[in-house]
Amino acid sequence: MSTSNAAEQEAKLRKFTFTRILNQDTKTKTVNLLGEIESTPAILIAEKTAFNVTDSHLTKFSHHLHLPKVSLIERNDIYHWFLASQNSEYGEVKLTLIFPVTETHIRKYTHQQLRMVVETPEIYRDLVKPYVEEKRGNGRLNWAYNILEHKAEKESVILEDPDDLEGFMLLPDLKWDRKTMASMYITAILRRRDITSMRDLKKKHVPWLKNIRRRIPEAICQKYDDIEEDQIKLYVHYQPSYYHFHLHAVSITHDGGLGQASGKAFLLGNLISWLESLGGDEEAGLDGVELTYLLGEESELWQSIFKGVNGKKGKVEE
Repeated sequence: MSTSNAAEQEAKLRKFTFTRILNQDTKTKTVNLLGEIESTPAILIAEKTAFNVTDSHLTKFSHHLHLPKVSLIERNDIYHWFLASQNSEYGEVKLTLIFPVTETHIRKYTHQQLRMVVETPEIYRDLVKPYVEEKRGNGRLNWAYNILEHKAEKESVILEDPDDLEGFMLLPDLKWDRKTMASMYITAILRRRDITSMRDLKKKHVPWLKNIRRRIPEAICQKYDDIEEDQIKLYVHYQPSYYHFHLHAVSITHDGGLGQASGKAFLLGNLISWLESLGGDEEAGLDGVELTYLLGEESELWQSIFKGVNGKKGKVEE
């Protein structure tokens, strides 16, 4: 990224004016702030990266609140990632600036109560699938297409398979500082665009998924010396934040909070076994099974579908 572009993005960040706190998580050391940049809504996510615990650095730590040094890590569509520090030997604060944002973004990052919902095949077919198709428009997948088309994050790619049907791109997730292996977080973005989520997986996809399950840990271990294949967890989210099929590969020591919780994260190995158990029909898929998962009360799916679901349409567990 050019020096002039980096300076422009830093100038944008410094124009952020605080409005209110949306959420904070003491476990993951993050705080979600709502604000504005030149009268347009923006979200700023501040995340504390790992402290340097070698030697005596922690005993010398001093509590400075201002962060005069800011450097741009990467930018992709509306997402901007920075590292801010007073003194890098004491650890840095990773800042995620989302600008501009919609009401959907604000709901996503606002503290909310959780609900366990049961999505029957009928609810998926009649209510959720039309919602998914709607959400694939309006530029919400630009971040993924930018990566696949080498418009963003191309210097970070760990492995690329260019096959349009079975290929994928593997790269560090920008939630990770790329230094602390205990919190390693890698994302695999599939090249094919016909699979929106795990609901679209079918028994015929098992060989492809097994190939992905083998290749991702191999590539990560070739790139990074300090991790082994059985220290890597592969999973998908349901519901995902974005409806283009992608997988997450994280260190098993990484505490990812809700994103790795049961009812949100579904292990790839278990999905493969599930598909294999569906019988002889190669077209049988996960669109025909009942799924139980978590939803926040601020989510559109809860507000527009599951809040009102009852007897005839399906069921909701509280």
